[in-house]
Amino acid sequence: MIRVAGELFHERAFDAVTNEMIGARAGVSGPALYRHFPSKQALLVAVLEDPLNDLLAHAREIAAKVTDPRKALEEMIDYHVTRSLQNVPSTLVFLKNEHNVPEDERHRMRRLMRLYAEEWSGLVERLRPDLSDAQTRILTHAVFSMINSVPQFNSGLDPESVGKTIQTAAINALLVPPDAV
Repeated sequence: MIRVAGELFHERAFDAVTNEMIGARAGVSGPALYRHFPSKQALLVAVLEDPLNDLLAHAREIAAKVTDPRKALEEMIDYHVTRSLQNVPSTLVFLKNEHNVPEDERHRMRRLMRLYAEEWSGLVERLRPDLSDAQTRILTHAVFSMINSVPQFNSGLDPESVGKTIQTAAINALLVPPDAV
């Protein structure tokens, strides 16, 4: 139900998505939503929270386990790209529906996003000491935007080719100094 709701919240405005639409696409009755979530708004929060928690947990695990910062960054990129190709990126759903998320939840989502970005930025800082903190954050967020926008673009390529192309572009954007190009 979370995946289906994420697709619908991405395709349409929150207010244009009905419980019946969610239920029909998920193969259940519209009221079945209330067996799992107290409201459609709570479902939206789950749509946003589940992938963010997953990405953050994975990034923290990789950062703690993989000692080579480049390998750790490559693993984080691979995971993020794979998730983005398999599911609608929660950040796109968040940007489209942010005004429908309760304020306390909105702050919590933004905090999760910042924590996730910090995991990447910490690795980029180690690999690119020539960058300022602001430059590192700009590059990290630019790469997130690139990765998250890929599902919106119908290239005609198979997902594996798209993934490899974006993974290469992401690592190059983060690690190759402009004067090296």
